[in-house]
Amino acid sequence: MDKIAWVTDSMAFFPNGEAEKLGIHVVPTQIIIKGEAFLEYEDLSVEQLYARMEKEKVVPTTSQPSFGTLVELYERLKAEGYDYAYAIHITSGLSGTFSSSVAAAEAADFKVYALDSYTGAANQQELLRIAMDLASRGKKPAEVMHVLEQFKHHSHFYLIIGNLETMRRSGRVSSSQFLLANMLNIKPIVKFDEKGVLVPFKKVRSFKKAFKEMADEIVSLVAKNGLHDRRLHISQTMAPEEAEQLKAILSPRLPDVSIEISQFGPSILTHAGADTVGVYWFDDIAY
Repeated sequence: MDKIAWVTDSMAFFPNGEAEKLGIHVVPTQIIIKGEAFLEYEDLSVEQLYARMEKEKVVPTTSQPSFGTLVELYERLKAEGYDYAYAIHITSGLSGTFSSSVAAAEAADFKVYALDSYTGAANQQELLRIAMDLASRGKKPAEVMHVLEQFKHHSHFYLIIGNLETMRRSGRVSSSQFLLANMLNIKPIVKFDEKGVLVPFKKVRSFKKAFKEMADEIVSLVAKNGLHDRRLHISQTMAPEEAEQLKAILSPRLPDVSIEISQFGPSILTHAGADTVGVYWFDDIAY
């Protein structure tokens, strides 16, 4: 049987210890603060980053995992006798990690089957679990990658941007846009499009209206396309109460669905700010 390694990046947001338990190698995204690089989760937690952003009014940015880190990982896997690896990465619509991973594997002369997931967070985790399940049943890389390609084109991912102040500080929205949105209490909702790029979905006033729009959209799509494993994921950034509120709205409308709440990592806090809530899932696909 082939000796297979499993690789992803920290924007999969695995719970503490979960990736290690599954035997998955996680390369960390870098959080840049005042020119200094911190490794996501390893050097900086969500809570620690939030405290610095509030106290110091710093404007962090992110950078993909370093090329050297990826090369070192693949050289080590090769030296340890792995035949090849599957590497499932955050959508290229948000990061260059996928391209760097492919280039690093070539530099290390190590065979890697890499996937631009077109998604992230628990959806990214699920793609890894699907691949691991297929490999455990003896499926070869061509078949595994075919299934993963099917799933990535049936992914849904919506985000309510809770705090535009972070985006204003970083220059992602103008001061005039920020002031108008603040005055009107506007909550932008964005989603990943069919190529994994974040695009606007709707702008609404208040979390309450945002949750209603989100719930209507989710229920409609689940009714149309089904729901993989009957599981829906909600993630939040420093907004646990809001995540519970959304779950309370969705649960009666999707009574046979397991709704799991988790926390985004520092990289989402960096880009979207605190009080951000996301919902994501896959269509029902037989494999």
